[in-house]
This record gives sequence, C-alpha cells and structure tokens, in this order.
Amino acid sequence: MPSPSDDIPVTSTLTPSPSPFPTSSALSDDPSTSFSHGNGPTTTTLPVHGHKHHEGPLMYKAYVMPYSWYWILGVFGLMVTCHVYRQVKHGYRKRRYIRRMNENQTSTYKPISTNDETEEDEHQSLQPNATTSTTSTTTTKDSDKGQPNVFRRFTTGLSASFRNKMYLTSFPWWLYGPETYMDATFTILYCTVYMYLCLHLTDSWFPLRNDNIANRFGIMSFSQLPIILLLVSKNNPISSLTGITYQKLNYLHRASSRICLLTSWGHAILWTPRVWEARDFRQYLLCGIAALFGFTMLWVTSFRFVRRMAYEFFLASHIIFTIMYLVGAWFHWRWLGQWVIPAMVIWIFDRLLRFAQVIYQNNFHKPSKWATSGDCKIELLDHDVMRITIRRDNFHWKAGQHAFISAPSISGLPHESHPFSIANVPTEMTNEAYFLVRVHSGFTKRLRTSLSSDLTTNIPLYIEGPYGYPHSLDSYSTVLLLAGGTGVTFVLGHFLQILQNLRKGKSAVKKLHLVWHIRHSEDIEWIAPLLNQGIQDSLEVRSDIEITIDIYVTKTHSSDEPWPPELDIHLNDVNQALHSIGPRILQLREQEQWDDGCRTCTPVTPIVESRDEPILLPKRQVVLGRFGLSAETAEKVNWRKGRANLGKVVKADVESSVGPMNVSVCGPVQLLQASKAAVREVSNMKSCMEGMGSIDFFEETLGA
Repeated sequence: MPSPSDDIPVTSTLTPSPSPFPTSSALSDDPSTSFSHGNGPTTTTLPVHGHKHHEGPLMYKAYVMPYSWYWILGVFGLMVTCHVYRQVKHGYRKRRYIRRMNENQTSTYKPISTNDETEEDEHQSLQPNATTSTTSTTTTKDSDKGQPNVFRRFTTGLSASFRNKMYLTSFPWWLYGPETYMDATFTILYCTVYMYLCLHLTDSWFPLRNDNIANRFGIMSFSQLPIILLLVSKNNPISSLTGITYQKLNYLHRASSRICLLTSWGHAILWTPRVWEARDFRQYLLCGIAALFGFTMLWVTSFRFVRRMAYEFFLASHIIFTIMYLVGAWFHWRWLGQWVIPAMVIWIFDRLLRFAQVIYQNNFHKPSKWATSGDCKIELLDHDVMRITIRRDNFHWKAGQHAFISAPSISGLPHESHPFSIANVPTEMTNEAYFLVRVHSGFTKRLRTSLSSDLTTNIPLYIEGPYGYPHSLDSYSTVLLLAGGTGVTFVLGHFLQILQNLRKGKSAVKKLHLVWHIRHSEDIEWIAPLLNQGIQDSLEVRSDIEITIDIYVTKTHSSDEPWPPELDIHLNDVNQALHSIGPRILQLREQEQWDDGCRTCTPVTPIVESRDEPILLPKRQVVLGRFGLSAETAEKVNWRKGRANLGKVVKADVESSVGPMNVSVCGPVQLLQASKAAVREVSNMKSCMEGMGSIDFFEETLGA
C-alpha cells in the first residue's frame, strides 16, 4: 500500500463530498479547494511529487496524458506499422508472381489430380480414412519450386507456431470463450499497464490525500472514453490504417471497456466509505451513480448470448445506456470534459455519417427518385433462405465487405438495421448487390412473413455501407475458400473477385478451391447464377489456372447412403452427357411446363426425348441441370457426401502450391473451429522445416 507523503497534508474535514461514480476525477481533500454547485473545483493548487503546482483541470491533464494516451498511441502505431509492412510485402509478391506468369506462359504448376484420374480416386484422396501416399506430390512440389533455405523455413515455422497458438487456439467456451489467446493476451497486457499507471506514485488507496488511487481510478476511466467510442464506430479511421475490420477491432474495444469498468468500480468502492459517512447525496453524485449504472448495463447486455437471442434489444439498450453514461459522466465531473466531449463527438459523428450514407446511397437527396429509392427483389429460395438483390448507383463495394439493410415497413424500431455479407462483386455491366439471408427470429422472420410470393418486389429495402476492410487475396499462389450454408456469401465474393482480376492480369492465384457445405443438393441454386458468371470469366483465363468447386451435401439421404454402383460413371462420360442435355434442361426452365415453384419435384416434361434411349446420369448431375448450372460450371463441380475432411483438403492444397497459401472461412462455429484445427495440424514448425509453404488464415465472424 502506498505510504503517506509528508508534503501533502491530511485533511481533517469532509468539505468536498466524495463521489462513488467510477469515472470521477481526483477530488481534492484540501479545505482550500472551492466547489461550484457540487460539480467540481474551480481552482486547485496542489504539490504532487515534486511537480509544479497545477490548477484544476491542468492537474488532471498532467495525470492522464502521459499515462494513458502515450500507451494507446504506441499500440496503434505498432499496428499501423505491421499493416504497412504487410501491404508492401503482399504488393511486391503479387507483382513478382504476375511478372513470372507473364514471362513464362508454360507454368511449372502441377495439380494434385489430373483428368486421367477417376472421380472415385479423387474422392478417396480426401476421405478421413484414405491412406493414399502423398510422396509423389511432395516430390513434384519440391522439384518444381525447390526447397527454401533453412533460415526461411525456420522463420516460416516460427510464424506458423505463433499463428497456431495465438490466433487459431481458443479458450473453452465455459472459461473464456470465444476469445483467442491473442485476444486474452492483449486484454491482460492492456489492463496490467493501466493498473500500473493507476498505482504508480500515489500516496494512498483511499481518498485521504490529494493524490490517491481512488481518484486515479476515476481519471483513468475518463481517459478511456474516446478510444472506446472510436473503436465501436463503423466509420472509424483505425480500420483503414491498420487493415483490421471494425468487427475485428472489437476485441480492442472490449479490452478498453473492461479496464474502464474495472477502474470505475474501483473508484466507486474506494469512495463509498466517505460518502456513506458524510451522507452526501448531491446532484453530481447522483449523476455519477447513474453513469455507473449505465456503463454496467452496457457490459451486462453485451454478452454473446444476449446478442444472439435478442439483437434488436442489444442495439436499443446500447444506445440508451451509452447516452446515460456519457451525460451522467459529464454532469458528474465536468473538469474532465476533455475526455467526455470527444467521446460524444465521435459517437454523434458516426451516427450522422451513417444517416448521411443512407440518404445518399438510396437517393433520398433526389426527390425525382423517391418513388424508386427502396427498389429491390426478394426471392424465397427455401423455407428459411432468401436472396435479396439491391441495385444502387451510389453504392460501391469490394469482395469481403458487408452492408446494413433496413426495412422501415416491417422494422420493430426506427433505427433497426442488420448486417449481411455481399455475395458478389461489381461487374462492368451492373453493380447489383446479392445477399443470401437465413431466416431466424426477429427482423429476418418478419421479412419472410411479409413476402406475398416466391418473388416479391413491393417491400422497400434500404442499404447502408459498405463496411469491413476489403482484404485482397491476389498475392497468394493458392486460395482455399471454406463455407457452410449462407456463409458462402463472404467467400463467394472473393471467388468472383479473384476470377475477375485473373482475367485482367492483376492476380497471382494459380489454384482456386471452393469448398461449400450445404444441407440439400438443391441448395446449389442459391449461387448458381453467380457461379456461372464467375466460370464464364475464367474461360478467358490461361489454362494453367486450376479452379475446383467441391460441394458437400450433409442433410439428405444421399449423404448417408452410398451411390448406386451403376451410377458411378466416368467423369468424362458425365461431362459429355451434360453438354448434350444441358441446353435442353435450361430451355425447359424457361417454359411454363417447368414448375420452378417446387424446389424438390421433377419437371413435367421428361428430361429425355425417348424412354428407349435414356441418358443415365448420376443423381448429382441431374440436380446440377435442374437448378441452373451451366455445362461449363458443372465441369468444375465435384459432389461429395457428408462433411469434408478439412485436414486432408488443406494438406493437399498446400503441398501442391508453388507459393504462399491463404485459407478463408465463413460459416457456423463448428466449421470455424474445424478449419482452425486443420490449419494447426497441417502447418506447424515440423512441417515448415520440411519445406512446406506458409499459410495465412482469415475468418469472417460477422455478427458473432
């Protein structure tokens, strides 16, 4: 416990009534301190550890500025430096690989499987019990790109080990979930530094002297307000400077909020004995109590299960309690307004900017277009899946970004809007944004109920965005995209963006692999038009680019039962049959005889011209034809049963890669965890020392 200081007198009076509010500034115990309406001193002259005498607010600034913001600026300076280095490295690597590809049209890349292999062998190589040796693949890989030197292998191994432990390993959900070790480490370090700054060079724990821990807790709480509000805002500049999306920066927001809550309660608890003894309940003390209550409720309502079960309540409560906290903090101790005012400005500016985006992007600023400002198309693809198409001339986005959608006609609250990933990228012909929406409770359920038919255009929807930092994957040699259900929207945007950039000669990707888990085979219709568009773009790409689409069906009888032996036709025969029957099926879809409203029944017109000469197709290829895949796209699609063995998938791709590899995933929590486990298993110190290339991992956790 800090020892008393001889140069600071101990007051024998309780003239300045103490405050239990957590974010109060340092109250002077000196009887000479004057007060103005119980809202803080007008002047204060105090000797503090040999420093010059400071008056009122100047003393607080001297306390806070060196202690808190130097540390905060140092942290973000390091993050910005890492981002700049990463951008320079990826840009240089992409230019180098593109130059090599242009100089040497005959690539040395050798895919794992060739057209001479049967589908059964290809499928066997990806199964959990497969024992096929990868010696030949490894030998080919080594002979093609050569073994890196020992130093590079060692640094790659260290990077992989750090990534596996800090970013790809999470605490058990009952202990500290869903935080990763990196999140926990930063939170602990952040709190430790601030606790040290609070305890450093103070005279006492309780407010018996001028410089005490109770007051320091209050000062440090106030100093966190601007950074807390800046990190949670959608339009913060930190994302652009660090390359970290605002939802990923949320763990920094949580760290600063936790230390603010901790110091707030510490300040209140240490001041409570004096407040209780003095029976002081002046206005500024009540404002402090109200602010403490608002901040505590912000913490209580931010738990993951609250966001999942009652998202609208989470949004509304956060707005109400944020206003309660900021107003209460201001009236509690106005001499620390240099922290409250910037926090209010940041919060209000973000709200106004979002409102201005909605007005501009939806043409509310043009009265002549008010009649069409909310135009959209909503298609009911399944009983719990909708596809929303929105076209806005003033809305522009890149792969991996998302937007907020609002529907005032069905919203429960005026401000209600919800984030959804954009499934496509703008093209030269159109900038229509596609969204795949899974129906849950709340907003999506009300939207589903309000549909008048499978195709509805009379519900006005308004868009806001885009948000999220658009990570480019064009500098990697191999890109593996993993998705589950409607999580395909995130990875599909990258899939289409890479193909588009390949056609323009702006991408170094040589192998593009999409793995998608769906419940039923007919779910392929969700993205069939976009896949056809992407594969059409790929036709203009050099032939050495390998594009593979693996579809895993998890909830139909076909995923549990083996394929009938008579349907195991050679892949080449299947493709020939598709080329002959595909145009006929697509023609039927445009006729009235095709029942497009039924997602599981067969067409009225038979798919063969004569029963005497039937075309024997595997069940999966019939589904492809029925649900809109072109013949070119069908050649790229491989149908699987059950769930993918992600460990074997990642290993196969990285062993065939001639350069660095990226794994991006979006989907259910189980898929995210399985993907992390697969990368940890394949890429580690041992495998890197044996010559395996580096793997970068990215997960999208929108709304998590």
